[in-house]
Amino acid sequence: MSKPARDEKMFTNELAIYNKHRDFQYKEDSFQELKSAHEKLANDYKKLLEQTRFLTWISGRLEKKLFKSNKELAARNSKLEKTVDELISARAGKNAYAIIYFIAIILFVLEEFLIEPVINQFGNGVGYSILIKLIIVLLLKVSEGFLEERIKKNPKLDNLKSATLERA
Repeated sequence: MSKPARDEKMFTNELAIYNKHRDFQYKEDSFQELKSAHEKLANDYKKLLEQTRFLTWISGRLEKKLFKSNKELAARNSKLEKTVDELISARAGKNAYAIIYFIAIILFVLEEFLIEPVINQFGNGVGYSILIKLIIVLLLKVSEGFLEERIKKNPKLDNLKSATLERA
């Protein structure tokens, strides 16, 4: 149904009143008939004005509700995005810890079997062994942050974020 046809159907009563009173100025009716028609038109106009005021009041209330709902929705969306970012950070941190601990185990085993015998050949190397292990731990801790940031930038996690926000 076209827009003009919908408008005409929607305002059928108003159009009927308009059409009925439109041509009174050109008719040669008696003063009494014109006065009666004028009163009827004034009453119809008053009803229409009351309906318009009521509809305007209702639309104002609905607009306020809509504005409030949009504001709440934006706040919830922001909170959801923050939660998803925290989830992604937690997942990236968990993955980084797993990788770092795996590397740490390999490095400590390699240090025990490859570097420790070399240190022991040159004398009492307990201090050197502890120093090497301490350096390994510090390097792993520093590399953990870099690894976590690299995991966060992973496109798979961006897809996870997009999918999570779309489902909500």
